[in-house]
Amino acid sequence: MIDGIKLRQGLICTIAGILGLIASELLAQTVPQQVPIYPKGYPTARPLQNQPNPRVANLPRGRNPQTAQYPQRRRQQLPQTPKLFKPTTVLATVGSEYIMAGDLLPQVEMVMWNFIQDIPPAELTKYRDDIARQKEILLTTLLQQAIDAKVLYVAFRKSLKQDELKTLDERIDSVSAAAFDGALEEMLPRVKAADKKELKQLRQEDMHLAQLSILMVADDAETMHELDQILRRFGSSYEMEKMRFAEVNFGRQLIVQNVNLQEEITHRQMLDYYNKNIADYQFNTKARWQQLSVLSKNHPQQEAYRLVCEMGNRVLNGAPFDEIAKQWSEDLKATNGGNYDWVEPGNLVSKPLDQAIFNLPVNRMSPVITDDKGVHIIRVVERTVAGKQAFGEVQNDIKDQLRIIRRNEAVQKYIAQVKLQIPVWNSLAQ
Repeated sequence: MIDGIKLRQGLICTIAGILGLIASELLAQTVPQQVPIYPKGYPTARPLQNQPNPRVANLPRGRNPQTAQYPQRRRQQLPQTPKLFKPTTVLATVGSEYIMAGDLLPQVEMVMWNFIQDIPPAELTKYRDDIARQKEILLTTLLQQAIDAKVLYVAFRKSLKQDELKTLDERIDSVSAAAFDGALEEMLPRVKAADKKELKQLRQEDMHLAQLSILMVADDAETMHELDQILRRFGSSYEMEKMRFAEVNFGRQLIVQNVNLQEEITHRQMLDYYNKNIADYQFNTKARWQQLSVLSKNHPQQEAYRLVCEMGNRVLNGAPFDEIAKQWSEDLKATNGGNYDWVEPGNLVSKPLDQAIFNLPVNRMSPVITDDKGVHIIRVVERTVAGKQAFGEVQNDIKDQLRIIRRNEAVQKYIAQVKLQIPVWNSLAQ
């Protein structure tokens, strides 16, 4: 029902927004104090010294890039696009460490899944090239993030004494598993209870754990074994994600110890940010609604009219709208209770529906609406009129955003210093 051009623009803009979260994932986070990533008794890492760059870490155990497969999703299969790289292709080196395409392709697929899972297959096929381009952009961004994380991980290991490093290697599997499981078990219920705004904040807090929790919620998964089965559809595994979590968190130890992450944010800085980005705090008229539909391709006109009226009468007589939609409606969102998310005027291909959504009183059932797809009855759940958020309403959000910006700047500066001592090669930057 959504305009194809707007769908394409929305896909590109939404993915562009998530790129910012991905790029700042490593930088905006610190190691949770309640879930230490290395055993008690380890000394704090010493400042990195200029020294030979030994082989400091192996590829995660259990990883077999050659057997990595693209996901076979239960909800929606991605359109097949040309594979840019084989999983065993080396995309970058950090010191003597390799970053392969097989490390990142599953992440690309997981991020894309967020945005295409509910798009009809016909639309996915139509925008195959756009999706392929977005995958390329995602891969480039994820590679830079992986390089930064690997640089810090290598630097952390180089800062340890030989006996400390040996002890770490002996316990890394059990320690990282305990920390990973604990952090994921804490994140999962938060994702379950989150609305869209809160979900964005959770992604900003920890993109990795939030994404894994979203996948678990989508599949009603509760255990690490179930998570592993989901991840294998994306070409990843529990072991791979655990090692990724461990490497990132070991590297964060250096950030915590060497970077000021608590810079004070003043009222003037927040107000200046608000005024500079005032367009971000303006909003258009928008609405969300529920819909019951009978499609003309399935029924003669008179029969379709009778069936949609019967559904509407059931709702008027007290039956839950969601349940009637799930049982009888033929619309794309029927399995979701007929619920449609926010749209703005002009976003829909169906002009009769578009007009009804922005003229019908909220919470009132519409008369039967006819368009070229069939007959429909809708109910507007919520509608907002164009306006602007006041500074006081968004002040705390601005403070959080400025903290992230300051942290990112400080951490990027620190990573640049560390890179002077660890050679890095990025194939996608050539």
